[in-house]
Amino acid sequence: MSQISQSRISHRNAIEKMQGTPPEETTFSQTRKRATALHWVKRATPTALVVAVLAGIALWGHSTDWTMPKFSALVGTDASEAEAWCKEHNVSEADCIECNANLVPPSADYGWCKEHGIAQCPLHHPEVAQLRNRPTVTSEDMERASRALALRPRAENNSRCNLHLRRIQFASTEAMDKAGVDIAVVTQRPIIEAIVATGEVIYDQTRMAHLASRVPGTIANVNTRVGNRVQRGDVLALIDSAEIGKAKSTLLQAITQFRLKKVNLDRLRPLVTDGSIPERQFREAEAAFNEAEIALLSAQQYLVNLGLPVSMEVFDGLNSNEITRRIQFLGPPEDLVSTFDRNSTTSNLFPLRAPLDGVVVNCQIVPGEVVDTSTMLLDVADISQMWLTLDVKQDDAKYLSLGQTVLFRPSDSKDEPEIKGSLAWISTEADDHTRTVKVRVDLPNADGRLRANTFGTGRIVLREEPRAVVVPSEAIHWDGGCNVVFVRDTNFLNEGAPKFFHIRTVRLGVKDQDTTEIIAGLLPGEVIASKNSVVLEAQLLKSNLGAGCGCADGH
Repeated sequence: MSQISQSRISHRNAIEKMQGTPPEETTFSQTRKRATALHWVKRATPTALVVAVLAGIALWGHSTDWTMPKFSALVGTDASEAEAWCKEHNVSEADCIECNANLVPPSADYGWCKEHGIAQCPLHHPEVAQLRNRPTVTSEDMERASRALALRPRAENNSRCNLHLRRIQFASTEAMDKAGVDIAVVTQRPIIEAIVATGEVIYDQTRMAHLASRVPGTIANVNTRVGNRVQRGDVLALIDSAEIGKAKSTLLQAITQFRLKKVNLDRLRPLVTDGSIPERQFREAEAAFNEAEIALLSAQQYLVNLGLPVSMEVFDGLNSNEITRRIQFLGPPEDLVSTFDRNSTTSNLFPLRAPLDGVVVNCQIVPGEVVDTSTMLLDVADISQMWLTLDVKQDDAKYLSLGQTVLFRPSDSKDEPEIKGSLAWISTEADDHTRTVKVRVDLPNADGRLRANTFGTGRIVLREEPRAVVVPSEAIHWDGGCNVVFVRDTNFLNEGAPKFFHIRTVRLGVKDQDTTEIIAGLLPGEVIASKNSVVLEAQLLKSNLGAGCGCADGH
């Protein structure tokens, strides 16, 4: 390269250096770096924005204690007005009776009642009742509570429960109506506390007869059918039995021999007196007469044992033919005998009679059927009284005693009144499988309403209270330590008066469908929150969990 060319290149480089224009290699490197930085900025910008937003939210939450501003604050209302609301008790802070105790001073605290297991016991301190006039607690009220507590264990309240010191306030009656809270009045009505058990109706086994023939034979006639009502002594069937014929024949022979021996003895008695015959002959005739008499009594007793009573007096003065006729038709009733052909009717007929008044509940015999003494022919039951067998839980058996009233309702008679009976028997053992104790109840059934082998529910009455204190079950709440009811303040309806409910611990008795007995804790006439009273429970829980409402007393 010439000296002139080198001089030109040096001059150009000097000019480019002075103007800030890099050489080819420098320009390419810087361009690449700029592109890389721009790409990183584009990728990092969204992440940086998210981090910035989260940091802003965290800063706002820390400064506002993570609470949403009220609407008044959002629309520019004065900050002091926005803060004038008790967040814990959900009323105006100026009207909050919990935060400002001087507005409505709390009632006197009478503490825990050991006898009834509640705080602020109105039975001992009736002044706590929210009634216009101070109520009078009578001895009957105290005895009613004592009976209920002594009968069986009751759900207990925790003596450390202090909810009775709290009150639940509404901003207005309109606020209460909006919440859907309804009220109920504490009332008195009859209640029954009972042990409930399922059971089965069966025939009274002491009023039921399973009939069999006393002699083997053949069914000659059946005079009844299932469902027929019969009276004691009615002939249900006739059985043709050779044994009966033999027994009648034996009786007839015994009567004949007895008469013969008696006539012979009577003939010899005057002869032995005047010495016409030896005394030995008379004694032999007397012994023969005695044997004939014994045979007659034996034949008579055999028929009596078969159910064919016969009296020898009816044969006095009758000839042999008449005696034979009467013995032939001995057993069947006269109205039935009159229908027989006396010349062709056998003397073997044995009547099967009803031993009691009742209904034929089983009859499976037909004429011509051969039977013996072990064959059950008919069942007759007196259904005017039935048995009810109940299976009682083993834990409840200790409350049972003979003679207790039992109320039973068959499963197919839910709309009909219960049938009243009495507890007649308690088993001495528990079932091996169900661990229940069987009991038996005598149930009257004059109208025939009960049917054997049907099921139902029985209530063994332990206690009857004609004037028990009851409330709707939905009014009662359990907070984990005690049962409570919300009682409306006496002055609730007064204009300008705070709208609040007192919290009253209660001791529960028996629950009957939608109502529950209150053993202690409420008095008749008090007004309580019932429907949707869970709203008050929720407010109570909220107050217990709250961090305070900024009140002067620290709530």
